[in-house]
Amino acid sequence: MRFLFLSRLSPFRSVRGRFSLAMGASGIVFGLLLTAFMEWRWEVGIQEGAQRTLQVTAHKIARTLVEDLDNRQQEISLMADLLSSTGLSDPEQVRPLLDGLQKRQPAYAWIGLTGRSGQVLAASRGLLEGKDISSRPWFAHGLQGIYLGDPHDAKLLASHLHMGPDGEPPRFVDVAVPIRGPRGEARGVLGAHLYWNWVQDIIRTTSMDLGNTASIEVLIASKEGIWLYKPRHETSTDLAALERQGASGTHFSARARVRTKAAVEDLAWTVIVREETRHTFESIAWNRRLMLLFSVIVAMAFAGITWLISGRVVRPIVALAEIARAHRSLRGAQPALPGGKPQDETGVLGQVMHQLAFHDVLTGLANRRQLRDRLLHALGTRQRGAVLLVNIDHFSLLNDTRGHDIGDQLLMEIASRLASLIRPDDTLARLGSDEFVLLLKGLSAHREEAEAVAGELAQQALQRIQEPVTLGNELYPCKASIGICLFGEQDTDAAELLKRADMAMFEAKRAGRNRVRFFDSSMQALLEQRVQLEQQLRRAIPDELVLMYQKQVDDQGQVLGAEALVRWRHPGMGMVSPARFIPLAEETGLIIPIGQWVLETACRQIRRWQDLPHCRHLMLAINVSTREFSQPDFVGQVLDTLERTGADPSRLKLEMTESILATDMDGVVARMSALRARGVSFSLDDFGTGFSSLAYLKNMPLDQLKIDQSFVRDVTRDTSEAAIVRTVIALGRSLGLAVIAEGVETDEQRAFLVDSGCRHFQGYLFGRPATLEDFEAGLTPG
Repeated sequence: MRFLFLSRLSPFRSVRGRFSLAMGASGIVFGLLLTAFMEWRWEVGIQEGAQRTLQVTAHKIARTLVEDLDNRQQEISLMADLLSSTGLSDPEQVRPLLDGLQKRQPAYAWIGLTGRSGQVLAASRGLLEGKDISSRPWFAHGLQGIYLGDPHDAKLLASHLHMGPDGEPPRFVDVAVPIRGPRGEARGVLGAHLYWNWVQDIIRTTSMDLGNTASIEVLIASKEGIWLYKPRHETSTDLAALERQGASGTHFSARARVRTKAAVEDLAWTVIVREETRHTFESIAWNRRLMLLFSVIVAMAFAGITWLISGRVVRPIVALAEIARAHRSLRGAQPALPGGKPQDETGVLGQVMHQLAFHDVLTGLANRRQLRDRLLHALGTRQRGAVLLVNIDHFSLLNDTRGHDIGDQLLMEIASRLASLIRPDDTLARLGSDEFVLLLKGLSAHREEAEAVAGELAQQALQRIQEPVTLGNELYPCKASIGICLFGEQDTDAAELLKRADMAMFEAKRAGRNRVRFFDSSMQALLEQRVQLEQQLRRAIPDELVLMYQKQVDDQGQVLGAEALVRWRHPGMGMVSPARFIPLAEETGLIIPIGQWVLETACRQIRRWQDLPHCRHLMLAINVSTREFSQPDFVGQVLDTLERTGADPSRLKLEMTESILATDMDGVVARMSALRARGVSFSLDDFGTGFSSLAYLKNMPLDQLKIDQSFVRDVTRDTSEAAIVRTVIALGRSLGLAVIAEGVETDEQRAFLVDSGCRHFQGYLFGRPATLEDFEAGLTPG
């Protein structure tokens, strides 16, 4: 009886079986004929595609080299312009600027400022200061104009830098820009050495796009045809020798030229990308196997269709089974019965239904239901265990700015990394949108030992999560907060255990994120306070919110405008500090309605001031968070509010922090440009505390730089802070931007800022944040 079902499929015992066998044989014959035809077509297409791919890769490498060289040239040129415009030559003032540029861009091996005689006046890390480098080619060329040179071995710097793995000195590419005097004469040269191994990174990254980097070879020749970069096994001495060897048919190759915008001399490198033909055609054999497999699949499909047509009764079951197989293939699982026997339709349906019932659809991990079952089982054994609740930091912001598809990629990557850490008896589950749970069982009965094991695993999880994740074409620095709750000492149900782990996780977030916290009883009260504060803040918008106004003045004491600062006037707690409720609003998304209310209120105030002669000149600045600015309809909201209230756009200033550059730089510039075209101005708040570079700064449509109060506070006592402030003021002047200093509290600070060229100020010296009535009372009519 065990072979009864199979006997019914025998072509010798049923018509359905014979038809199925005939259609299956027809499918195999069709597949073989199709394989022969497609193999001929593949050979032609692969050759054309390989040549086209190599050409694209060669041009991409050349274009990337040009872009990187131009970026470094622009950075050195911008630094040279800054030194030229400010007249800085004191090594103690110049060296921090050069060290800062080298720290932001690791490609620089050395940056130095020379006088016209060729003596090094100041250099990064102080290397070669006082040395005469007038004999170096980059110095002579740099006096004439912008210079980019071919790579060469380190000479003067060889003793100061690490040797290569083969004991050879490092190789450099030179960048040099003249330092001009007031009348345009060359006063010196600002030169830089770039590590040559940056080219290897460009080649490796670009070649990875082909999917088979091992078979791709890249060579780079100078304008004279001398090899600048080649594989170790390459025997030709130069480009001319390679061309004399002729086309032997062993390689496909493509080339592209590297042309820079240097004023003195063009590099004119040649990039050659090649691949051996035997590697190119390897895929044909693989495709042949796929086509043969396709033949078998077609034969099975023909047989299956015949079987379905001849049996209307089983057709609905087969249709459902096909849907189940499709879902199972998406999950990458191919379950089978014991002994390797294939499953029938009912078996497939049963397994997929079980998968959907107990596993997360996106990651394939255990879902909330399976986690609950295993947690109840673990609690029933009364063994010591632990629950680790992992929450991805700032995941909602990633979803808002990059889209849910990118968010799903991150979740699947995190799931894979966490799965590599757990033990065979442990459980990893996805609890919600950005939360994972690790259930550890069988821990030591001693609490200290159990805490040590759980804590060590949590730290390993943090380390794995912190490894950069490639999302799209960018690296995303992911972080997480983990809460841990042990169980086994006293009776606790599953829901309470997860709640406690959740409390510990929120405590980790409150402590600064990217941390691990164990649950203790005090967290209950803290969590309740936070939940209560969030509920009160939701009810407070907008009735309990007020705007305070702090003066912004010029060096003559004239009031230019104000910064609008939101405050929460709680009916029971009084004025709640922004440091307490703004981070909560950022985390919960309440910053969006708060920001909309601030914008609406500020625009109405601007419109009111337009009717007052002594106020119509005032600028009103408001702060915009990264989360607000990343909203797709942000530009439309601002323009709609301006039009609805009748406010003059030229009187509105939006202040943003440097963290906004961590999102989509092109999108940020596009939004700023759209608003600036309508008259809205922009100020970069807390400048110097973030990560903005000169290259970013020159591309942003800014009107003003705002020096952070942390620099102003010690400007009269700390020479480093003073140098930074002077540099920011000079930088703003060179870029045509206004500069305002915040946090000015003493006459000494104001005097220093005025002497350094700053003309706009904000701080307690001129007035604390005040109500609208008090602010207007301090203005002089007429």
